[in-house]
Amino acid sequence: MKSISIQFHATSEELLNFVISVSSELKLVVTMMTLKPFNLTIVEGKLELSEFLDKLKVGDLRLVLSTATPCIEFTSPNNFLDANSGSILIDIGPLSDLGLEESALSFISSEKDKISIANNVSSKLKRITKAGAIAVNPINGAEAKIRTHRYTQGAKVMADNGVKILPIAGNSFYKL
Repeated sequence: MKSISIQFHATSEELLNFVISVSSELKLVVTMMTLKPFNLTIVEGKLELSEFLDKLKVGDLRLVLSTATPCIEFTSPNNFLDANSGSILIDIGPLSDLGLEESALSFISSEKDKISIANNVSSKLKRITKAGAIAVNPINGAEAKIRTHRYTQGAKVMADNGVKILPIAGNSFYKL
């Protein structure tokens, strides 16, 4: 069983460009999954930035990359993922008034062909990101180095311009 989990920060535009690039190169099907309210949409043709940003405003957004057109006749994320195992999930961390939230790429499967594709996608993500951040506790100022956390150039520019870089959960923030 192969498992991949990469937490990172990126701008919406960088994420969209990354997904367009890898899905085109590796012939992957992109499905948009909104969690609140739950909805699945298979992306037909090129995903446009405006459509992507609109979905991001609706609720928690995940992009699902799969090797074949998935079945989307489900009413929950778990049922969808169980039926479409071996998909690559990208949780999108949105930009809000609070700051730029963390994104995450995850994958789990024992199928060799899907593992190969997921390894390829994660390698491409690592090529467009840098590793290393410092987690800061806003209450007491305590800091901890997070060697594995990744970020893009766009996220770094945002941080340098005063945008808070936020984790998926908790009240800490990152310094890039």
